[in-house]
Amino acid sequence: MNTNIKKNKSLFVSVLAILLAVILSLTLFGCNMQKSVNESVATPQESEITNDFTAEIVNTSYVKLAVSAAYAAAEGGSVSKTITATVMPATAVNKAVDWSVEWGDSSNTATVTNYVTVTPDSNGSISAIVTCRQAFSGTILVTVTTRESGYTASCVVTFAGVPTDFSVSGSVSPSGGNTYNLGIGNAYTFDVGLINPFNSVGSAYNNINCFVSGVGSINVGYMEHYNATATDVWYETSNKVLTLDSIKDNFITASYSNGKLTVTTIKSVESYYSAKTRMDGGRTWGYSDKFRSCVDDCYFTVTLTEATSGISKVMTIRFDNTVVTSVNASVSEMVF
Repeated sequence: MNTNIKKNKSLFVSVLAILLAVILSLTLFGCNMQKSVNESVATPQESEITNDFTAEIVNTSYVKLAVSAAYAAAEGGSVSKTITATVMPATAVNKAVDWSVEWGDSSNTATVTNYVTVTPDSNGSISAIVTCRQAFSGTILVTVTTRESGYTASCVVTFAGVPTDFSVSGSVSPSGGNTYNLGIGNAYTFDVGLINPFNSVGSAYNNINCFVSGVGSINVGYMEHYNATATDVWYETSNKVLTLDSIKDNFITASYSNGKLTVTTIKSVESYYSAKTRMDGGRTWGYSDKFRSCVDDCYFTVTLTEATSGISKVMTIRFDNTVVTSVNASVSEMVF
């Protein structure tokens, strides 16, 4: 009886060991299958394209493309952007690539390089310049191919009429660059438009906004002006510095609507104070935060932006230094 029990136990242990071995083998086989699926890579000449020219484009497991967001003026009324390829893995020895350009629609027989060209920075370079020479319809493919193994990535180029600059014109012309000298207490209107070298701005680019900034800082303090003696007395302990941007609304406003920019000048920086108090029946005036001097160069900027394209234009606004900033009467008091 004891012998049979021992034999049964031995048989049970053997069967259990076999089952465990089978389960372990199946588990390892399953892991190997999962690893094979996860590590699968694209084959040469395989590519996945996107219509977003400015986004990073990942095409295969071996090479990807990134396009710069900024446009640059090129020769002959064209615009250019930089395109860069990244060859994987990072440890690859031969990262040389070739660039090419072709129509997305193979039935298009026009010379593609009349519209878009791609110029590598050097022979085999992973960076190149894509230049749009004139407006076109349809799509154009810029393709990079690794010299080793022939892996490719492509970028789809379309023409949407992206603006590259603003046009601004009005009764006041800039005195130099984008600097405008404006008088005080006036409203100035400017015609604003969007332009590009192709004279063809797309209708999608019409989201224009403007905002004003103050540049520089001023010294201010508490001052009492005595009419009887026409003298000013400053209380030095009240002195402080204010940024022009924090008080800009006292001097200038700007608004944009339907192609028109309106800039309104209110008063000079030199005439600024935050509050005015009359004392002694008007014989004395107290000024809080009265302007004393500029800490540095003080002026304003009006910035125009087109939200869809991201382009902007900055107008520097300076006030005419011949404007009135104060006045005194010939006598301080009369008796009748």
